[in-house]
Amino acid sequence: MAEDALFAGIDIGSTAVRIAVGQRLPSSGDKEQVHIIGAAEVPSEGISRGVINSIEDAVSSVSACIERVERMTGTPVGSAWVSISGSNVTLLESKGVVAVAKSDGEIREDDVDRVVDAAQTVATPVNYEIIHVIPKAFTVDGQKGIKDPVSMNGLRLEVDAQIIQGLSSHIKNLTKCVYRTGVNIERLVLGVLATAEVVTSARQKELGVAVVNIGGATTSLVVFEQGDILHMASVPLGSDHITSDIAIGLRTSIE
Repeated sequence: MAEDALFAGIDIGSTAVRIAVGQRLPSSGDKEQVHIIGAAEVPSEGISRGVINSIEDAVSSVSACIERVERMTGTPVGSAWVSISGSNVTLLESKGVVAVAKSDGEIREDDVDRVVDAAQTVATPVNYEIIHVIPKAFTVDGQKGIKDPVSMNGLRLEVDAQIIQGLSSHIKNLTKCVYRTGVNIERLVLGVLATAEVVTSARQKELGVAVVNIGGATTSLVVFEQGDILHMASVPLGSDHITSDIAIGLRTSIE
């Protein structure tokens, strides 16, 4: 099996490190299908409330999980998509404006790429880095609410975009943990957005839906309406707190 035909995803959580390895199947419908050929989970060390507090311990946990999934699949993990979460990930609204490049006024993919890049020039704090740029709607010569402007005609292209950014130190520590295991990072992905892609449909996002991901030490939330992100949040409370409260109430051990 060709290594480039496989995908790997790594979730470095406060209570567990999880890895799933999948293979792309022939597409059927709107979403690509991926067949999971291996998955592994190990308890995480060196991570508290979504933040790394010991690089060495975190690297050991990630390495142990990678070794386990490699034994399961018989294939080395060369690169992976890595999820990121935590209260230091924020959402920012932004706009971008460009002139259509072609003299005939037809908008092409290059124009869309340029206007999305222009939206990234928003004044980001020096200690933050951009994780995602999500276009909400385009405007062509004053005509608003356009979802896909490619092949339309106009002179001025604008975009309303959402910038998801994370604390630079948190991103650097997370990527360092993965790189030190010998695995390259395909891309960082906001964990709750990946969850939403799996558990919600386009229709639900259009009507309005909230996705709540309850982890061991943190809970992430994203709210969609009319297909766009309406709100995003993360709180340092999770299932471990529920377990502790039950143990106190029943006067029994955590186990």
